[in-house]
Amino acid sequence: MPPPLKPDSWLDAMRRDWDARARENARAYINWPDVPNEETAFFDSGRADYARYVTPFLSRVGFDPRGRLALEIGCGIGRLARCLVEDFGEVIGVDVSAEMVARARAFGLQRATFLQVSGADLHPVADASVDFVLSFAVFQHVPDWAAISAYFAETARVLRPGGCFRLHLKGLWTLSLGRLLLEAGFSRNPAFVQRGWTRLPFVRLRMLDTWQGRSLTPPQVRHLCVSLGLDGIELVDAWTAGMWVGGRKKT
Repeated sequence: MPPPLKPDSWLDAMRRDWDARARENARAYINWPDVPNEETAFFDSGRADYARYVTPFLSRVGFDPRGRLALEIGCGIGRLARCLVEDFGEVIGVDVSAEMVARARAFGLQRATFLQVSGADLHPVADASVDFVLSFAVFQHVPDWAAISAYFAETARVLRPGGCFRLHLKGLWTLSLGRLLLEAGFSRNPAFVQRGWTRLPFVRLRMLDTWQGRSLTPPQVRHLCVSLGLDGIELVDAWTAGMWVGGRKKT
């Protein structure tokens, strides 16, 4: 079994692997496998996800995005940024992959800025400058707990008091066995959900890498948010591979 990589090595691996994936086929690696690998379908799927996961959350917390600044962690080639710029005054998208950022910039999206970041921070975004932080289907691919926790801390740093966040991550119980992960939780398989089977338990074994990342359990996430001054914590789909955490920065 390969030895665990050091955190710096994980960051290097994330940059290298996501650059390679972007060069090979950015849409295929960003999008879900049941969406056709075609540009229109790709961006349409972003609109569907935005309508399902972002718009209702903003409404639920009473957040008016008009004229505000949004930041997306793990922007890829701008699948969700196209929706954010329609609601917000300005958008910053950040990604660990220079290749993804270059492809996002190439679309010339107005009022959107795309930046490469280290994979563990939001430099050079200024303190208390952002109104909303979003991340979708990104932390599930981060293999280092420290990097995920750092992104939570960075979210608290860049948010203005009263600003909102919604972050998507793997929220499973995990036992680490070197580079192997024994994971347990509840399935969100669409075929099961359609039948009303929303709490089917599962156990699986995964190899830790830059595709199968680490989990944070719901209690760990809640404790982390509270310790960082993030309030009104909402956990949706807890104990699944697609758990959402949202809330506000304390005023």
